[in-house]
Amino acid sequence: MLEQKQQIYGFDNFRLDVSNRQLLHDGRSVALPAKAFDMLVVLIENGGRLIGKDEFFSRVWPDQIVEESNLTVQVSAIRKALGEHRDNPRYIVTVPGHGYRFTGKLLSFHHEEEEVVIERHSVSGLVIESSQEHEGVIENRFSKNFAAQNFGSLTVKDEAEALKLRRVVSWRTLLFAGLLMIVISPGVFLLLKRSGPSDKSASTAPIKSIAILPFKPLVTASRDESLEFGMAETLIMRVSSLREIKVPPMSAVRKYSGLEQDAVAAGRELQVDSVLDGNIQKEGDRLRVTVRLVRVNDGHTIWAERFDDNFTEIFAVQDRVSEELAAALAVRLSGEQREVLVKRYTNNTQAYELFLKGINSPSTEEGRKKSIEYYQQAINLDPGYGFAYSQLAKLYMYAGSFQGFLSPQETFPKAEAAARKALELDETLSDAHVMLGLYKMNYEWNWSEAERELKRAIELDPNNDGAYSEYGSYFIKMGRFDEAIAMRKRARDLAPPVAAIIANVGFAYYYARQYDEAIKHHQRALELNPRFFRSQLAIGHAHVQLGKYEEGIAEIKKAISFREETTAIAALGHAYAVAGRHAEARKVIDQLEQLSKRKYVPPYFIAVIYAGLGERDQMFAWLEKAYQERHPFMTLIGVEPVFDPVRSDPRFIDLVRRVGLPSKTL
Repeated sequence: MLEQKQQIYGFDNFRLDVSNRQLLHDGRSVALPAKAFDMLVVLIENGGRLIGKDEFFSRVWPDQIVEESNLTVQVSAIRKALGEHRDNPRYIVTVPGHGYRFTGKLLSFHHEEEEVVIERHSVSGLVIESSQEHEGVIENRFSKNFAAQNFGSLTVKDEAEALKLRRVVSWRTLLFAGLLMIVISPGVFLLLKRSGPSDKSASTAPIKSIAILPFKPLVTASRDESLEFGMAETLIMRVSSLREIKVPPMSAVRKYSGLEQDAVAAGRELQVDSVLDGNIQKEGDRLRVTVRLVRVNDGHTIWAERFDDNFTEIFAVQDRVSEELAAALAVRLSGEQREVLVKRYTNNTQAYELFLKGINSPSTEEGRKKSIEYYQQAINLDPGYGFAYSQLAKLYMYAGSFQGFLSPQETFPKAEAAARKALELDETLSDAHVMLGLYKMNYEWNWSEAERELKRAIELDPNNDGAYSEYGSYFIKMGRFDEAIAMRKRARDLAPPVAAIIANVGFAYYYARQYDEAIKHHQRALELNPRFFRSQLAIGHAHVQLGKYEEGIAEIKKAISFREETTAIAALGHAYAVAGRHAEARKVIDQLEQLSKRKYVPPYFIAVIYAGLGERDQMFAWLEKAYQERHPFMTLIGVEPVFDPVRSDPRFIDLVRRVGLPSKTL
C-alpha cells in the first residue's frame, strides 16, 4: 500500500481521495481494485511524467516479484473505472515499450483545505455547494454577483475557480443569504433539509451486516484459491460469532470471486450494509494480506489495512484482522466475545492448509471424497483440530443421505464419531451439534435426542441458518408443517438471498401439499442460480403431484442435464409410471439396478418407482431393504406425497410405526 499523504486530487468530474482510498465520479464511489488504485495515485502524483514499469513495481509492489502482465491488468481496470478506452485515451496514455503517463487536467488540494462541494443544487437560479462530510461543517459559497442581487444563472467555471471562492462571504452574510433564500422560495429549505442531515445519517448509520468476499490474489499468475477462499471462510466464521452483526455464509459469497468483482455491487445484491474486500498472496514463506471495509450505501472506505508477515503467522494476522474489523464495525467486545473472535481451531499451518483444500474441493462425488481425505490428513497432523472433525462429520452425513453416493451404514457411524470427537474437543461447535442431531434423526430415529441437539445448536449460535433449516426438517417429518415453514423462513431471513436456503422453504411447502407455493420458491431459487439442481428437480416433482405429468417429466429431464444423480433418475421413473408410460418406467428400474453393480443406489429410490406403477408388493420389498439399511429418506415416508395411495395399507402403517414417526402425520 502506498504511503498516504492526506491528499485529494480532482480532474474533470473525478475526485481521488488518497487517504480514504476512494475514487469518486460526480460524488459517487467508483469501484477500483487496490493495486489499480495505487497505480492511479502514482500516475496522478506524477501528472504528465512518463512512469516506467520499474518505478511502478517499486512503488506499488515493493519487495514482491510481479509479472509485467499485472501492469496491463491494473491499467485496464483504471481505464474501465474512468470510462475510457485504450484506443481513445483521455487520461492514461500508453507509451509502447516504456510505460504510462497521466494526461488529465489536474487540480489537487489537501484534506484540511477541502471546502469543495460534491453535489450542486440549483434553486431559483442560485447555485449552492454544500459539504457536511468533514466535522459537520456546512459552507455555502456564492459569487460576488450575489451582493449586487444578481439572481441570474450563476455557475462555477471549473474546480479551480470553485476553490478560489472559499470563504468569500462571512458567516453573517451567509446567514443572511440563507434567510433570504427561505423568503424567496420555501422549496429551498425543503431541498436543504433533504440533502443535509438525511445524507449524513445514511453514511453514519450503524452497520448491522457485512459480507466477507472471497479474497483475491495480488499476483494473478500465482493465485492460491484454497487460501483465498479459506481466509474469507475463517473470517466469516469468526465475525459470525458477533451476534450484533449478520454475516452471509460462504455459500452466499462464493460466486463473488472474480478478479474484477465490484465489492459495492456484490454488497447490494447480498443486501448487506458493508463489504470486506481483500487480497492475499503467499510467496515462499511470506504472506501479504490487504483488506478494505466498504460501506455499501455510498461506497465509502471505512477502514483499510495491509499486513505483511511470515506464513507461519497467518493465525496472528487473522486475529489482527478480526479485532480491527470488529473495531471498525463499532462492536464493543466483552472479554468472552474477544476470546471467541480470535479463537483458533489449530496452530498447525500444514493442517490448516489441508483443511482449506477440503473446504474448497468441488461439490461433486469425487470432490467430496477428496475433501474427506484432506480433512483426515489435517486431523492426522493435529488430532486436536475440532473444527476439522466437525466438517468431516458433515461430509459423511451428506454423502450417506442427500448426495447418496455412499451407504448410510458406511457413513453415518463415521459421521457420529467425528461429530462426537469435535464436541469432545469443543462443546461450543454449533455445526457439530447439528450433525449429531441429524445422526439421531436420520439414522437412529431417536426423535427426542435429535430435537435436543438441534435446539442446542441454535442456542450456541442463534445466527446458524443451517441449524434452523434442519430443525425445519424435524418438523416436516413430524407433520408439523406450519412450524416447519416458519423455521425454514427463519433460516432464510438470517441469510442473504441464496438458492439453497430459499429452496428449503419450497421443500417445506411441497410436503405440506402446497405445490404452487413450492414451485414459486424453487423458481426464485433458480433465478439466483439457473443451474441449481435441487430446485430444478423439485419443480418436476411438484408438477407430477399436480397431475401435469409431461411438464413434470420435462423439468426432471432438465435437472438430469445439470447432474445425473440417482435421485433424479428415480424421479423420472416415477413420473413415467404415474403418467402411464410403464415401459419407460421399467427401463429406468433396469438402469438403476445395473448402476447398483458399480456404485451404491439407495433401494428407497426403486421403491418410489414401484409406488408409481402401483405394484405394492415390490414397493414394500424395496422399502424393507431401505429400512434395514436405515436410509435417511425413510424418515420422510410419513409425509412423502408419492406414498399417499398406500397410506391405509397395514404394511405401510407398520413401517411408519417402526421408523418411530407419528401414526398420522397428515
